[in-house]
Amino acid sequence: MKNLLTAGILGTVMFAGAAFPTMAQADEASDNALVENRKMLMDGIGGAMGTLGCFMKGQCELPDPVLANLAKGIAFSAGAAPEAFEPQTPDASVKTTASADIWSNWDDFAGRFPELQQAALALADAVGDKGAMGAAMGNLGKSCKGCHDEFRTK
Repeated sequence: MKNLLTAGILGTVMFAGAAFPTMAQADEASDNALVENRKMLMDGIGGAMGTLGCFMKGQCELPDPVLANLAKGIAFSAGAAPEAFEPQTPDASVKTTASADIWSNWDDFAGRFPELQQAALALADAVGDKGAMGAAMGNLGKSCKGCHDEFRTK
């Protein structure tokens, strides 16, 4: 009976020991997925900004509904960003430009997204008036830059 109990305990310990690397790998995979999600969200904002910039510089022509949807897409992403950034990802192995200051200054970081959202909605409202769009685009760019200066690594 004692040998059976010892074998059972040893088997349990060996099973648990074998499971730990798998659990750590799962944590890393989950963290990597969270980081990739954040990167895609921010890349979407950057892509929309680039397309809007192309229009504002006269390098491409886009219909008003497309311009408005680009700005609204930025606003939507700004609304989703705090939730996407909230989980810290210590086990991630994905290269990112997100500064650790994001989580140590969470309230400041998360509090910037409503400003970004409002600036993007103001740009959507300005579509059709290139002068008003220019001013709104400038405000949107300042909002992006302010956060990048504080919370993005070089």
